[in-house]
Amino acid sequence: MTDVNGSLIPSGSLVDGPRVHGSVYRNPDIFQRELERIWYKVWVYVGHESEVPNAGDFVRRQIGLQPVLMVRGDDGKVRVFYNRCRHRANLVCLTETGNAEKFVCPYHAWSYANTGELLEPTFDEGYNYDLDKSRFPLVEVARQDSYRGLMFASVAPEGITLTEHLGPVSEFIDMFMGLSPEGEITLDVGCQKVRYKGNWKYMPENSMEGDYHGPFIHKIAFELYSRSSGLDVSALHEEEIPDVIRSLPGGHMVEDYRGAPLFKRPGEPSAARKEYAAKMIERHGEKLATQMMGTMAPLLFVFPNMMYVMTHIRTVQPVSVGETNSYYYPVMLKGVPGEINAARLSDHQFMFGSAGFVSPDDVEIMERNQIGMKAVGDDWLFIGRGEHRERDMPDGGRSGFTMDETHLRGFWRHYASLMEGGA
Repeated sequence: MTDVNGSLIPSGSLVDGPRVHGSVYRNPDIFQRELERIWYKVWVYVGHESEVPNAGDFVRRQIGLQPVLMVRGDDGKVRVFYNRCRHRANLVCLTETGNAEKFVCPYHAWSYANTGELLEPTFDEGYNYDLDKSRFPLVEVARQDSYRGLMFASVAPEGITLTEHLGPVSEFIDMFMGLSPEGEITLDVGCQKVRYKGNWKYMPENSMEGDYHGPFIHKIAFELYSRSSGLDVSALHEEEIPDVIRSLPGGHMVEDYRGAPLFKRPGEPSAARKEYAAKMIERHGEKLATQMMGTMAPLLFVFPNMMYVMTHIRTVQPVSVGETNSYYYPVMLKGVPGEINAARLSDHQFMFGSAGFVSPDDVEIMERNQIGMKAVGDDWLFIGRGEHRERDMPDGGRSGFTMDETHLRGFWRHYASLMEGGA
């Protein structure tokens, strides 16, 4: 069997140890299978509860290609609905974010409460007098749950719990949440939107192996960042630090910098940084607080669509086999002096903004990847760096050295399991 590129698709698994077949990035039939066996089966991150702080607040999102709404109802509960009118399936909400007492379909003006109930089917004299409106509410996505304010949903009516899905990655979520002295974050300063002409899987791969490609495509950014932060990111490979790269059960990936050298920002700490340090020590104790503030929080990927990368939560949304949307939400820390969050936002703009020194390079590289995949030849990619030295971890995952591809191999093992019908 050949794909649209004319290349032979293997009859067995698309993943063979450290090898991944190129058709997974360009074949539309495989993309459709991903929707069915991954996006419409597992828990998918939808948004953070701080994005809908007030009754009636909503945001539009997608699970795979299915449009949904995350809404805080008048009863205070956050729900995820399909963005689809029960009458003729038109979108009931066109606005990306806002506040609404009710949602009115623009096609025939059927209206729904922000808690989902059908309010008015319009011109109801044309319906049977005993029409039961309770039969036609907005439909909630089958399963919904949250962790530390992160809202997840699954369109599959049955499956593992969110707690089981997250497994040991919850420890690393706790770590970046712990940068707040109150243990809470907010995503309330806006969203940066990126669309690139490439497969959705490039984004988690690229986002989680920056230590490897960084010295090549982000060299200038790394040099500038080291001057302001005191951390020479480009030199991490020289120390070959073990247990930084982590693959976790469930396809999750982590770059865990707790074993990396601590760094100290140049100059005397400002009053705001001293206040922040005092609050962190009060919450975590001096040893842990010093470690947390003296190195980067772990970078993590929660399969299949959420990442935490230095300054922000990043999501990936497939559009087609060769086109992807990605959204960057700067993370603000509750309970810190304003200067701290201002510095985080400045760092975000410096690295990941539309004119930043990091993200534009990554987008260009991913689009080149998609073009390169059209070349006919040996169609197997090799992600074997560090395979000989990875080791099993107590949490069921595996670890590697700073620039190894251990976590990528874990991602692809889980991907293959789901695509081949596994849990």
